[in-house]
Amino acid sequence: MLKDLFTDDSEQDILDPADLSVEEQKAFYGSLFAMAAADETVEREEMELIFETLDLESLDEEDRREIHGYLLDPPDFSECLEGLEDADETLRYGLMLNLIEVMIADDLNHEREKEYVAEAQEKLGVTDEQVDEMKNFAQEVKRIRERGIDDDYAADALKEAGAGLVGVGVPVGAVAFSGSVIGLSAAGITSGLAALGLGLGMVPGIGVAIVAGGGLYFLLRRLFDVGNKRKKEELRKERERKTQLAIQNLQETISTLVDRLADLQEDAAKAEANEEAVEKLNERLRKLKQMLNRREDQMASA
Repeated sequence: MLKDLFTDDSEQDILDPADLSVEEQKAFYGSLFAMAAADETVEREEMELIFETLDLESLDEEDRREIHGYLLDPPDFSECLEGLEDADETLRYGLMLNLIEVMIADDLNHEREKEYVAEAQEKLGVTDEQVDEMKNFAQEVKRIRERGIDDDYAADALKEAGAGLVGVGVPVGAVAFSGSVIGLSAAGITSGLAALGLGLGMVPGIGVAIVAGGGLYFLLRRLFDVGNKRKKEELRKERERKTQLAIQNLQETISTLVDRLADLQEDAAKAEANEEAVEKLNERLRKLKQMLNRREDQMASA
């Protein structure tokens, strides 16, 4: 798990899925699927981002299948937010960042997505300034993912964007749950950058709102730079675990949707009545299988 990467004397202020209740996980992931479906379609980029975030190891099979089913039938967005209004600060900010990442994943800002972001901002207690810095950070990580930019350049760019988050009081621990950051390795980013999402526990006091001058530089240097082979190896293993977990989630989701497809096609009359649902389901399955094939290819070539 993520916390295994941390030093024993570090303050543990990181958002780990294993620490969330079942209902919190359902609300968190449900809101992401609802955001992706806000424009009545779910693009591959949005799906990849969410499946890189999913970590359902602590749930039983029934609860996992329910969450996988959100890809086809997402829960009500407002109800998901209501379940997290009083959650830990790190969870609330982590959710806000993930919602923004899903919104910009396909480069299309649908009006309903903007409304969802505004609603989430109000219910989760996030300021306009913090939302602006989250958007800047999400755009920077997206640019790095898509272009596979040189590691040194990427590290500098992320340090600057990360400084913007810290400067407006965003708990840096929330960034560890960022789907964009978790998926950086898929774009050719090395374990040094993976420290952003996986090595936050090395930094004491990461929940502080303001870190001035040299203190901010030290914080960001510790966040983004991994200074020894042991830590890099641990991060490599964690990335591998996340990749395997993504493959497992994709396989289980495909199985869930295949079962639903079989139910819809039970008889000709039912299939005709649910023609639109069948078409939607087949479209989701096609994208999921493409994602699974790419993941498996990545594992084979690693």
